[in-house]
Amino acid sequence: MIGFAAIIFSHPEFEDVLPMLTKLVFASSVVHQLVITSLSPLPFAIGQVQDTGMIFLASMASSIMTELGLDVPREQRISTVLVHLSICTILVGVGLILTGKARLASLVQYLPTPVIGGYLAYVGFFMVKGGASLTTGQSATGFTRISLASVQGWGVLASSSHSLMLLTPAFAGGIMLAILTSRFHHFAVFPSCILVLPASFFLVVWISNYTLDDARAAGFLEDKGTDVSLLDVYSMFDFNHIHWGVMPAQLPTMLSMFVMIAFASSLDIASICMGTTSSMNYNAQLQTVGMSNLVSGLTGGYTGSYIFSQTLFTSRFRPSAAAESRFPGITRLVGFTLAVCEFAIVVTPVSLMTVVPKFLFGAVMIFIGIDLLKTWLVGVFHKLLFAEYLTVVGTFCCLNFFGVQLGLATGIALAATSFLVEYAKAQDVRIVHKTSNVIRNADQHALLYGANLLSVDVESNISKQQDAIVTIVLQGHIFFGSATRIQNCVKSAVYVRPPLSDDAARIADNGPVSHQKSRSERLPLLSSTPERRVSYTDEAHVAIPTCLVNLHGKPCTDRDRQATRFVVLDFSQVSGMDATAARSCFLALKLSFSLGNVCAVYCGMRPSVDFLLRANDVIPTAPAQATGISHDESRSRECHVTSDLDLALDWCEQQLILSAAKQRSTRSGQHLIFSPLSSPALPLAQVFAAYLSNTRKDDPAILEHLKDLAQRFTVREWDTQSHIFRVNESSNKLYVLLRGTVELKTIPTDTTLLSDSPKSEHAELIRLQHTSYTSENKLTNQRELVGRVRPGCIFGDMDFMLEQPWVLDATSTAPGTVTASFTRDEMAKLRKDQPDLALLLHEILLRASYMTLAEKLHSLAI
Repeated sequence: MIGFAAIIFSHPEFEDVLPMLTKLVFASSVVHQLVITSLSPLPFAIGQVQDTGMIFLASMASSIMTELGLDVPREQRISTVLVHLSICTILVGVGLILTGKARLASLVQYLPTPVIGGYLAYVGFFMVKGGASLTTGQSATGFTRISLASVQGWGVLASSSHSLMLLTPAFAGGIMLAILTSRFHHFAVFPSCILVLPASFFLVVWISNYTLDDARAAGFLEDKGTDVSLLDVYSMFDFNHIHWGVMPAQLPTMLSMFVMIAFASSLDIASICMGTTSSMNYNAQLQTVGMSNLVSGLTGGYTGSYIFSQTLFTSRFRPSAAAESRFPGITRLVGFTLAVCEFAIVVTPVSLMTVVPKFLFGAVMIFIGIDLLKTWLVGVFHKLLFAEYLTVVGTFCCLNFFGVQLGLATGIALAATSFLVEYAKAQDVRIVHKTSNVIRNADQHALLYGANLLSVDVESNISKQQDAIVTIVLQGHIFFGSATRIQNCVKSAVYVRPPLSDDAARIADNGPVSHQKSRSERLPLLSSTPERRVSYTDEAHVAIPTCLVNLHGKPCTDRDRQATRFVVLDFSQVSGMDATAARSCFLALKLSFSLGNVCAVYCGMRPSVDFLLRANDVIPTAPAQATGISHDESRSRECHVTSDLDLALDWCEQQLILSAAKQRSTRSGQHLIFSPLSSPALPLAQVFAAYLSNTRKDDPAILEHLKDLAQRFTVREWDTQSHIFRVNESSNKLYVLLRGTVELKTIPTDTTLLSDSPKSEHAELIRLQHTSYTSENKLTNQRELVGRVRPGCIFGDMDFMLEQPWVLDATSTAPGTVTASFTRDEMAKLRKDQPDLALLLHEILLRASYMTLAEKLHSLAI
C-alpha cells in the first residue's frame, strides 16, 4: 500500500503530505476487504487496492496538479485531486455494477490480450521505477519526472553514490524475492523473506554500531514527523475549494481505467475459479467488485478488486469443512482480521516508514515489477503468436513514449493491424475437386469422363475432363487485406493455353461453351443413326499446345492436364465482402478469365455479396437472354450465376458433355440427339444398351435380350412432388427413370449437425433433438439432397440388391415423370426361368453402380 501511494501521488507537490495519503490508501484497502469478505461467495477472498488502476490514478493526479499550476494554493489542488479520484472510483464502481447487472461481463474481455499484456508490462516497469523512487528519498522526485522512455534518469541515478547505496538493498531484495518465489513455491517463502530483510538491516545497523538516527540521516528510514490522525487525513477533503472545471478533461482517462479494471477483474475472477476449483458467476462477482469500489469511493478511497495471489494463499489455510459446519462464518474471519490489521495502521499516528526501512517497501515493489515484466515480456513469448507478441512489445513501448491514453490507443491500433494481417493470411480460399450430385446416364457419363471413346487421340484429349472444372471454395469475410491472396491462389490453380496467333486466338475466343439458354437445358441422351460428317467444329481443328500455363504465366508440370474451361467460385461460406475486394480481386480475375477463355461460375452468394459483384461489373446486372445480341452472348460466355454449388457444377458438366458430344458426332459421323427434359420417354431397351460395352451392345442376340427384358418392367407416370419411395420402407423394387427428374434425399446424420450457432443452417435440428415427440416428427421431415436423377439412369438398385430398407427418399420433381420398375419377386422369377436375362440385368446394374461410384471418386481426387 505504501508503494501504491508513492506511485499514485508521485507528483512533487504531494511529498509533504504523503504519510497522510498513504493512510488514505490503507483505509481504502480496509473498505475493499470488508465489502468483498461480506459479499463474495468465497469466504476466504482477499480484496485490496490493486495496481491495475494505479497508473490511471497517478496520471489524473499529476495532470490536475499541473493544469491548476502554482497560482492555485496547494491545499486546494490536493483537495481537487482527492475529490476527483474518489469520484472516478465511484463511477468505476457504478459502471461495474451496471455491467454485471446487464450481464455484459464477457464484453469487457474483448479488449485484446496483447494490449493488456503490454499495459501490465508497463505497470511492472512503473513499479520498478516507483520502488526506486520510494527508496532513494530526495532524488526520487526528480527521477519520477523523467520520461520512462529516457535513460537520462537512470544515468543520473547511477552517477550518485548515495543513491546507489540506497538502491542496492532494494534491488537486491527485489531480485532475491523474484528468484526465491519462482524456485520455491512453498507458502512460507515470501513471508519469511519479508521478515528476514528488515531483520538483516537492523542486525547490520547494530553490528556496525550505528543508531536509527544515523540510518534516518543516511536515508534508509523516514524522518520522524508530526503524528498523523485519521481526522487530519479526511480534513484534506475541502469541498469549499474544489476546482470542478479541471475534471471533465480527465474523462477519457477515467473511461480507459474503467475498461482496464473491468478486464483485470474478469481475469482475476477466472484465475481464482481455476486456482481454487470454485465456480463463480462472472457477472455477479463483477457487481461485488463494483460495490467495493463504490463504497471505497464514497469513503475517499481508490479502485481495487480481488487479489488473486493472496486469495489462493488464504484458500490453502482456510478452516476445514468440519470446522466451518461447527462454527459457521469462521472462514470469513481471515478477511475481517486483515481488515482490522490494516485499520490499526490507519489509526496509528506513527508512519511505518519511520520504523521500517524504506528499501523493504521498494524491494516489494521491484519484486512485483520484475514479476510483471517477466510474465508479460518474456513468459508470453511462447504463448502468443509472433505478431501478437510484437503487439505486446509495441504497446509497452508506446505507453512509455506517448503516455497512458495515447499509448493504449496505439496498442489497440497495433492489435487491429495484427488481426487484419493474420486474418488476411488465414485459410479463406480452398481449391477442391468436386462433382455435382446429378446421377447421369451411361452416355452422359462416357462423354463427361472419356469412357468408350472412339480413338486414343480423342481419349487423350478428353480423358481428364474433370481438369476442365476448377472449384474454389471461399470462406470468411473477404476484404481488401485478403483480396491479393485470393487472387494469387485462383491464378495459380487455373491453367490455360498460351496465347496463339491472331487467327487461332479469334477461333479460340468463340469457345466451346454453349451460349443459348435452351441448349443449356438439353443434354445428349443416347446415340442415334449415323449421318454424314458435319462441318468442322472450332475445337476439333485448333492446334492445341501441349504445355499449359497458369494465369501467372508459369508452365504446368503435368503435361497430361487439360486446360481449365470453368472456374466455380463458391461464396456459400462467405459472410461478407467489401467493395475494394470486389473490384481489386474479382474484377481483375474476370479480366484474366476473359483473356484465358475461361468461364467463371459464381454461386451461393449472399444478397450483399451479389450486389457488390453486380455493382462493380463483375457479373451482369441482369441474366443474359436466350436470343440476345452478341454482347449478351459474350457476357453469358464470361460468367454464369447459380444459387448453389451443386447447380453450378451441374451447369459446367452439361457444357462439357455438350462439347464432348459435338466432338464424338464429328469424329464418328454419328448424330447425337439433344433432347430436352420434357421429351418423350426413352426406350428402356436403349437405356439398358447404353450401360453395356461396345462389343456387347453391338451383338444382335444381346439386343433381343434387352428388348425382352424391357418388356418385363412396369412403366408408371408420376405427378410433381410424388413420393416414389421413402426412407425405411421395404425396398421391393428398382427403378429406371425414362422421363423427368427425381431427387434423392436422406435424413441428415449427426455429422451434419455440428454447430449450435443460431446462424447455422442446422441449428434448428440440434434444438429439435432435445424436444418431445412433435419435435422428432419435425426432424424427420428434414432432408438433405444427395442426388438428382436424370433420364436414362437407374436408381434404388443398391437397397434393392442388398435387400435392406430404403435409406433415401425419392421424389419426382418434374411433371409427367415416367419410371420403369422391377420387383424383387419378378427378379426371383427371372433368375429361375431365364437365368441369361437375369445375368444380363445383373451386369447392367453392376456397371451402373460402378459409374456412380466412379463419379464420387472423382470428387476425392485432388
